[in-house]
Amino acid sequence: MKYIMTDNPKEEYISVILNNLIKYNLDYIELREVKPIAIFVNDENDNKIGGISAETHGNWLEVSFLWVDEKLRGQKIGSKLLKDVEVEAIKRGCKYSFLDTFSFQAKDFYVKLGYKEVFTLEDYPLTSKRHYFVKQLKENK
Repeated sequence: MKYIMTDNPKEEYISVILNNLIKYNLDYIELREVKPIAIFVNDENDNKIGGISAETHGNWLEVSFLWVDEKLRGQKIGSKLLKDVEVEAIKRGCKYSFLDTFSFQAKDFYVKLGYKEVFTLEDYPLTSKRHYFVKQLKENK
């Protein structure tokens, strides 16, 4: 056996690890379909000024990224993006949402939108914290 350490791994090698891990995990997961979802906000010149990227997996929505241009923050664009992706996740059968943020980003924003903090990594990377949140999704009636 040969162990090789690198600070510049080839993407194809990372894919081997990921694909084999997924293959193993799928034997233990009831719902195997992972579906991406993204919503983008464009200005009048078709420039991206905001967006959200997430995946639904079984009854969970996992938000990867949420961004709104700094000049447009405070105009409820981020709230609309998050609510819209949650609505789509509910249509896909999701009951819960998961996301994380840094202490210098949007912790209070997520709390205001009903997310509960479940875990915090201290000193991440050194001067910040990384906060993990969950939310129980509710159908609009």
